Amino acid sequence: MKALKAVVFVLTTTLVLVGCDKKNEEYFLNNIDAANKKMEQCNKAFNKAFMANDEKGIKKVEEDTECRAAETAIKKDKKLKYELEKKRKEEEKKQAIESEMSTINKQLMGLSWNDSVNEYLKVEECQNRLTFTQRENPKCEAWKTIYNEKVDEGIKELKQLSFDELKLKMQSLCKLDKRTNSNCSIAQKALEEKAADELTNADIQTIEAKKSLYCADDIAQLSVCRSSWEKAWENESNKFVKLYIENNAEFINTYNSCVNKLQEIKSQELDWQEKNKLELSIKDGYPCSQVKEAYLKRGMGYSRFDKKIEE
Repeated sequence: MKALKAVVFVLTTTLVLVGCDKKNEEYFLNNIDAANKKMEQCNKAFNKAFMANDEKGIKKVEEDTECRAAETAIKKDKKLKYELEKKRKEEEKKQAIESEMSTINKQLMGLSWNDSVNEYLKVEECQNRLTFTQRENPKCEAWKTIYNEKVDEGIKELKQLSFDELKLKMQSLCKLDKRTNSNCSIAQKALEEKAADELTNADIQTIEAKKSLYCADDIAQLSVCRSSWEKAWENESNKFVKLYIENNAEFINTYNSCVNKLQEIKSQELDWQEKNKLELSIKDGYPCSQVKEAYLKRGMGYSRFDKKIEE
């Protein structure tokens, strides 16, 4: 009889202890319905205390470990579901793009890079910059990837030509189509890169001499001049401006030599137009352009090269 009472006591105690166990975050994560139900209870208790202006009641809810655990579990569950859904959509999109790329590659089989670009231009829904709608369109993303590959292929091929040959090729491609993604734009990019490659490590005098080639009147507004040549010129020019700012002897000697050159032109019997052209070529060229900028940056004002600097 005593043994039976002992068993009953142990079972009763165990049931009481189990019933009193606090539910933690892990429990609620595995039982999200229970977490939502618990939060409903917590919110009701909080609202009731708030409406009654019951500070103790509010504090009790705020400090309730189960309320906190349920709230944290719900947030983590939402984040987890969001990440899983995001991953699912990304995988779905990836497969759709791969399928579209396979279809497009079959369509372009045997076509040259420039003919492939022309095919891309026919897909009106995918032109210009990718909008949000286009980015969500597997067909447009697939076409854009393939288009970029054809652009790289085209630029690589075009850059094998000499600069003059490439320029003629570009002008031919641009006669009837100058759209942003056209073969014309690819040739212009190739011309820009060709010039940049040729000007790499060139000294300032070489760069200056190449201006008539890379900034000829018919291409002066293109990136080959406005980007490649001007960038190369600016990089080298800045080095000499820095030199003339930091080195007094170089600054004075160079400045005075520019004054001499301009005075020599003034002493010649030239018509105004020719005289003005020669003066500008000196003032805007190396080294007078750089020493003139150094003059200004030294805080000496605007230079007209009208008199020498005394040593």
